[in-house]
Amino acid sequence: MSNALRVLLVSAAFAVLAFADAWSATDTSAPAHDNSSATEKLQEVTVTAQRAKLAPRVRKFVNRIVAPENNGDDGIARWQAPPVCPLVSGLPRQDGEFILARLSEIARQTGVPLAGEHCRPNLYILATPQPEDLLRGMEKRNRSFTFGDDASYYPPVPTPVSLVDEFIKTTRVVRVWYNSDEKDRWGQPLAYCPVAEVLGSCEHASPSLCEPGRYVRCSRGTAGGSHITLSAMTTFSRVFVIVDRGRLHGVKVGQLAAYVAMVGFAKLKPDAHVADAPTILKLFDAGPDAAPAGLTDWDQAFLKSLYSTEQLAKGQSGQIARAMVREIVP
Repeated sequence: MSNALRVLLVSAAFAVLAFADAWSATDTSAPAHDNSSATEKLQEVTVTAQRAKLAPRVRKFVNRIVAPENNGDDGIARWQAPPVCPLVSGLPRQDGEFILARLSEIARQTGVPLAGEHCRPNLYILATPQPEDLLRGMEKRNRSFTFGDDASYYPPVPTPVSLVDEFIKTTRVVRVWYNSDEKDRWGQPLAYCPVAEVLGSCEHASPSLCEPGRYVRCSRGTAGGSHITLSAMTTFSRVFVIVDRGRLHGVKVGQLAAYVAMVGFAKLKPDAHVADAPTILKLFDAGPDAAPAGLTDWDQAFLKSLYSTEQLAKGQSGQIARAMVREIVP
């Protein structure tokens, strides 16, 4: 083979290779396989399945612990205005300061309105070895401040003695008394109207209800309520958390702080049965060793969801449960 022919063949070979490289660079008929979209779809399916499995448990948990106003008609009470300002009394100084710091931290993390440093206390955490004696003393000194009044009528009437006695005599390690205000959708106190004006007629009402000069709350029908929104909301004014210090055997200060955050930032049923839910609310069910060390993911998600839910929306328990599921399984 001549040198000229060998050079020609080599040149032709390089040309073929160059053409093949160019073709492979521009050919889109058979792209390289991309796994990213398939992985994303698989992750989405997995998350959806996890949420679907979790949703019934979370809904049951929320329904078991929250205490809606008037059987759910008025939503769920929470801190708004005034913002929460905790005070701890009756514990060693170091423990009290820890609880205050932890409550502030939890409030910031979950959206609970928190007052400034020099605020007037409205969340009282009072630890004592004699809770009944403490409460009897509080009742005598300022019953209205501690146990509030029934503001359904004007002038307001004292909270029934039977309810106060039942609370004082309870045997729970931690008992919580909630004082609250009912406000319209703009955050203003509800007005009062003559009973006859509200009822239209006193013909079938009790004589005591229709006494001359008797007034009742009347803003509910004029404050903008509808089939999807409430016409009034309930906000905390003062909350008392009474801790039986003599029955805190084995309870760590972090556990107590988390428990107080749950019952102090939300109105919960005092004897809620949480079953297998992972929550600090189990603290006094089977002993501190069997309870979480602090707030669980469920607890954190509950408080965050409560305070991110529209307070005038109806069906708040369901909204809280759905938001919790998204928090627990992002």
